[in-house]
Amino acid sequence: MHHLLKWQYQPEKRSTSWEETLIRERGNAEDALNDMPSLHQLLTPEWIDKAYRRACRDAGRETKLPDDAFPEQCPYALADILGDWWP
Repeated sequence: MHHLLKWQYQPEKRSTSWEETLIRERGNAEDALNDMPSLHQLLTPEWIDKAYRRACRDAGRETKLPDDAFPEQCPYALADILGDWWP
């Protein structure tokens, strides 16, 4: 989510590195979920909210965007986060 936020809210700074990070981390998540299917049960709305808050904090630090630059609630569905969707 951290890099999705950066990708969406700083389009002028998009780079191959950011794109590669998104692709790699989605692949890592897919591998982990395939290797341990029981992890799916942990991907609850509460987990997404917690991970989103951390992603906002980290993206805000890196981008220097103000705290209110990102939506309060996660704008991404789980399928968007883990899939091949790009904002």
